[in-house]
Parts: sequence; C-alpha cells; structure tokens
Amino acid sequence: MKKILVLFSLFFYLFSISAVDAQVIDVPNKSKEHFFKKYPDAKNADWNNNAVSYAVKFNMGSDTYRAYYHMDGNWDYTEKYMDMSNLPQSVKDSYAKSRIADWKLESVAWVEKNNGKKSYRIEAKKGIEKKTIFYDKKGKEVKSTSGL
Repeated sequence: MKKILVLFSLFFYLFSISAVDAQVIDVPNKSKEHFFKKYPDAKNADWNNNAVSYAVKFNMGSDTYRAYYHMDGNWDYTEKYMDMSNLPQSVKDSYAKSRIADWKLESVAWVEKNNGKKSYRIEAKKGIEKKTIFYDKKGKEVKSTSGL
C-alpha cells in the first residue's frame, strides 16, 4: 500500500509540473506591439508571466535583456544583464566602497524604467540576506532594497 501511495504521489507531482510548463501565456497585444516597436532587432523572445506581470527574455547582439510589462500591457522596465567589468568606472568604484562589496555578487544589470530614468543595478547575497543597490551613471546610489 505504501508503494502505491508513493507512486501515486510521484505521478501526481510529475503531472502537475508538466501542466505548469504547458501553461498558455496570453500576452496583451499592447505589450507585444510595444516590444516589437522598441526592440525591432530582438531575437529569441521568450514570454512568461507570474500572475502579476509579463516578462520577455530576449537577445540583441550578444547581450541578454528582460523587459517587464504590467498586466494591462503597459511597459514597466527593461534590464540588460552585464558583467561587472562592463560597468562605468564610477559605478565600480562606488560598489567597491559599498556596504555589500564583500558579499557574493548575484547579478549586474543596466535598467531603463518607463519614466525614462536609467540606472545600474547590483544584487549581492550574504547568507540568506539579499541586497540590491541602484546607481546612476556617476556612481551615486539612488535606491537600495533588502530581502531574504
């Protein structure tokens, strides 16, 4: 009986995973139109949603991007993933002096918001704590967040 329960549980688990993978994403036309107009050279666009927003991961040249859209189809922001070495020197200098300089680097990105503001985002982790710091092009910290 125990084996049957274990096999049934395993079958149910595997079925539920494949059902999630097969989820159909109904991206609003407004999002698609904005995306193709703003990024006409985008390649390998892969859309997904997480119940509160839509995101599309894509490539332009050798760079990887992710654009985020609200559920109503309006564009929110876009990130371009990059190496630390590609940051402006002013941002690298500020980060080197920051409170998270000795933490494990998680990701680095250039971020463009729908209000026209552009910044550089650095995420780092220490244990279970995660911090994100946004810098302007001059290396001034403009925002930071913390989480687990």
